[in-house]
Amino acid sequence: MRNKQPHIVMIIARGEAVRNFLYSDTLPALCQHARVTLLTVLHDEKFVARFGPLVDRIVPLKDYPEHRLVKVLRELILMAHYRWIWTEKVKNKWDLLDMQAKTPWQKLRNRIYKCLAVLFAHRWGLNFLAFIEYHLSLLLNPTDEFDALFSDDLPDLVFNASHIHAPRGELPVRVAHRMGIPTATFVFSWDNLSSRGRILPRYDDFLVWHQGMKAELLDLYRMVTPDRVHITGTPQFDYHFKPKFHLSNEELAAKIDLDPSRPFVLYTTGMERDFPQEVQHVRTVIEILREIAADKRPQLVVRTYVKGNSPEMEALAVEMKDSPDVIFPPVLWDATWFMPQYEDLAIYTSLLKHCLFGINPASTVSLELMMFGKPVMNIGFDPPGSDLPQCLGWQRHIGFDHYQPVAQSGGVRVAYSVEDMRAIIFKFWENGNPLFDHQKTFLEENFGTTLDGGSGKRAADVLLELANGKNVTS
Repeated sequence: MRNKQPHIVMIIARGEAVRNFLYSDTLPALCQHARVTLLTVLHDEKFVARFGPLVDRIVPLKDYPEHRLVKVLRELILMAHYRWIWTEKVKNKWDLLDMQAKTPWQKLRNRIYKCLAVLFAHRWGLNFLAFIEYHLSLLLNPTDEFDALFSDDLPDLVFNASHIHAPRGELPVRVAHRMGIPTATFVFSWDNLSSRGRILPRYDDFLVWHQGMKAELLDLYRMVTPDRVHITGTPQFDYHFKPKFHLSNEELAAKIDLDPSRPFVLYTTGMERDFPQEVQHVRTVIEILREIAADKRPQLVVRTYVKGNSPEMEALAVEMKDSPDVIFPPVLWDATWFMPQYEDLAIYTSLLKHCLFGINPASTVSLELMMFGKPVMNIGFDPPGSDLPQCLGWQRHIGFDHYQPVAQSGGVRVAYSVEDMRAIIFKFWENGNPLFDHQKTFLEENFGTTLDGGSGKRAADVLLELANGKNVTS
């Protein structure tokens, strides 16, 4: 007799999905009312020991290289989708492709794709290409593993925990959809719809951060109906609202070698590919802070970006190793899968909570600092001494479609020169947070009531409803 509990397959195709849906309340809540199979790229001994007792089964998610024809078609769809949405970030990517093409063949290839992309850069053209891609990818399916897996124990729902950055998670979704199994996914980040490729696997339902993302998704994909897009918030923010992840200042200091008697400024770096020569900005911040008298000077904590740190930044960390004023704490992530270790969740949350103010180029960290009522400075000028082409310039990030509302909200200050940077740093150091009211308004207007630590549980509730075949209202 079939188990009365629904069977949910969760696809974990990237490390950050572990943070969002396994460390959070989602998996424990699901396991109370459903049988869960994890189809996952992570399946080492430590992973199995932690999550194995919660789930029915852990199945390794292998990488099956797909037919070259399918890859070429997807590249064309990517370019056509870019040309259709034509956002500021996409325009920048368009220029970067030309700059990065080094050989005559690469340049010719870019030109061919760009010319073809223009022909299909409209709804009908993209829907036609997506139709061909769907059937071609199944016709040239490189494995029957997922057919066998789903036939052996038919799922009631297949949930891809990240719709982007993890191609190996898409093939099982395509197979599930062909078999008539309900499918769902989570739109991973706030900028993905305006800056990433087209969503090609056929999902029945989508989980998103907030109403703005829902409206954007519905505008881009007219075949999706409003009742199929569910606002849950994002579980990555849940940890900021749970006291058990709030270390005391002394506990935090002990973990990252801070002086607990001194305040600190938090600088979170970006990916080197997107923010070239950032080490010069960090050096400038260090010099500005040194203008403050030693007995009042805050420490600087530089949290480097695990996905793209530069050799120059690593060299600066070594140079500052014995400095009492600058700390480069280790970032506790798995470098292979970009998965945060569980203990890093409390460290990161506590850095946000206890810092005087935060500095970052233009990232999600700005939103997180706002959640703690901390002043935020973004950087909108190129590093001192650099000579970057326009398509690599720092100011472009401030104007990207997803970030421009943040920059214009009054909840952050943008430095457009070293003089701006110095003035903003001193104002934050002397006057606390003059941006608080604007930050509160921005978060309320964009996130509503989802910043409450309950996004993981809401996601679980939606998935359980879908697995039970019920209509979900959002």
